[in-house]
Amino acid sequence: MERVRNDGGRQRFRVTAGLVRKNGKLLVSKRRKGSHLEGFWEFPGGKQERGESLSECLERELREELGISVMVGPGVTPVLHDYALVRVVLYGFCCTWLKGEPEALECQEFRWVALSELMDLKLPPPDIKIIKKLFNSKIFQEWMKGKDMFYKKNSEGYSSPVKGVRLKSLTNGEKTHMCEFMIDGGSEIPEHSHPHEQTGYLVSGKLTLITEDQRFDAEPGDSWSIPENVPHSATAINDSVIVEVFSPVRKEYL
Repeated sequence: MERVRNDGGRQRFRVTAGLVRKNGKLLVSKRRKGSHLEGFWEFPGGKQERGESLSECLERELREELGISVMVGPGVTPVLHDYALVRVVLYGFCCTWLKGEPEALECQEFRWVALSELMDLKLPPPDIKIIKKLFNSKIFQEWMKGKDMFYKKNSEGYSSPVKGVRLKSLTNGEKTHMCEFMIDGGSEIPEHSHPHEQTGYLVSGKLTLITEDQRFDAEPGDSWSIPENVPHSATAINDSVIVEVFSPVRKEYL
């Protein structure tokens, strides 16, 4: 494990904690029998090993402890806590759950709880300090509603609404919603319309867009903005990657 330094006779460790959300609740686990603070509930995670980053540590710990894969996102301000012989620096991270149903692999049990229920649990002091920060964080409150301020690229989470098209919701706010489309060359998106303004940017490939009275042959770097309720269709000439922003949020893509 990664030891930071010796503080007043105490060994100092970096420890990670995953704030994994699902439907407005957070994942907590109960410390296994025979461990320090046995039976206490905590945010899942663990001690950083030598040579690994904090993100790598948390990803590994969640796989080992609960059998789930996550994308580690923004961190909350770290907290410091002194035990009799050890000083712990706890780093909490907002995590997007990617795959795997939680299992109690290296803990007694797990539970999904609302933020308001956390303080009713028997928790270690560092976790209590983290929770107090969360209650006062507007950014965290919005994140709990499924609104990520930041998004790290990963290969998970694509759906296929039309043959040859892969779609992924990237991030959204109250009024705007960014999505990525990966379209195979030769694939077509049939004519459709929707009550959303649609602004797009062609990252790579070649695409033909057709509206009621216009044809637009898009190349990398080109962009467009289609008003709400205007019928339009598209054909990918080559394999293409598009980033589009919708307003209001397309809830069916979340």
